[in-house]
Amino acid sequence: MQYYIELTLLPNEDTSAYFLWSKVYTQLHIAFVEHIDEQEKIPFGVSFPQYRINQQKKLGFLGTKMRIFANTEDQLQQLHLDKWLERLIDYVHVTRPREVPQDKITEYAHYYRVNPKMSLDERVAHQAKRRNISLDEAKQHFKEYVEQPIFEPYISLKSLSAKREENIDRPYRLYIGKSVADEAKDGKFGTYGLSRTATVPEF
Repeated sequence: MQYYIELTLLPNEDTSAYFLWSKVYTQLHIAFVEHIDEQEKIPFGVSFPQYRINQQKKLGFLGTKMRIFANTEDQLQQLHLDKWLERLIDYVHVTRPREVPQDKITEYAHYYRVNPKMSLDERVAHQAKRRNISLDEAKQHFKEYVEQPIFEPYISLKSLSAKREENIDRPYRLYIGKSVADEAKDGKFGTYGLSRTATVPEF
């Protein structure tokens, strides 16, 4: 990853960063989808320089900055972010493509999608249906089950997939996790710019 564009959200009293992330990331996802290959992967990876998790409060924060990485400056220009973010011009600052400052890289990171597990109620209902037993019987299978909460920050999005027409207006949460890698790992990214295998540089 040799080049990047940095986006900075500009929230105000009437428009929160949470709301802006939803709008900006929806547009980025559409832009990314235009560049998918046969495996439905893209050459763009994202990072969140202000990402952090408060372990005491069990809360995650994305901050207000995002970087979009690619191997060439031309790839970033082909995203045409000025077109996709045109309606949000007052709420997001977008830089021109820049070279990654190799001498300032502190580490490499994976930003990946976290898939929430089923809730206890969902597990009980699933078990009852699968085994054709009552809910009370199914609850006995999970009497010692402890739910694992998700601390990672998320962006609220709406499905744009025709396959999910019945849920088209139902928002869903894109939970974003982060892990640190010892070295750079090349690879492709999903259509949200996230990957468990490919890394992006941190600086």
